[in-house]
Amino acid sequence: MKYILLLLLVGCANKIIIDPKFSTTPGNIYLDQMECERISEEVHVPTEMAKSAAIQGAASALLSAWIASKTGMPVHNAAGAGLASGAIVGSGSGAWSAYQRRQAIVKTCLNGRGYKVLE
Repeated sequence: MKYILLLLLVGCANKIIIDPKFSTTPGNIYLDQMECERISEEVHVPTEMAKSAAIQGAASALLSAWIASKTGMPVHNAAGAGLASGAIVGSGSGAWSAYQRRQAIVKTCLNGRGYKVLE
């Protein structure tokens, strides 16, 4: 499941756009971009997905169990469903968050190397 999400994220990866007129060394952009992307890989996507899935799964399980107890439904079934749905949504949210952090790191790195990053 997490590999499918990663493939989806890679498929919608945006290309960094720089303004060559305001950049100090536009000829080195590809080398600098690769180095900055390597630095951004320190944000470990599976770890971010697991943290987010655990937090959101636990919160969803607690909320589902509380609602089930108030409505007379079986608490363990509701808590299990809440845990599963929360973990799925949480892992996707964690992957997206890690992707955004990586993009921000690349842009900051390129700005620091003298490039004017437009998007």
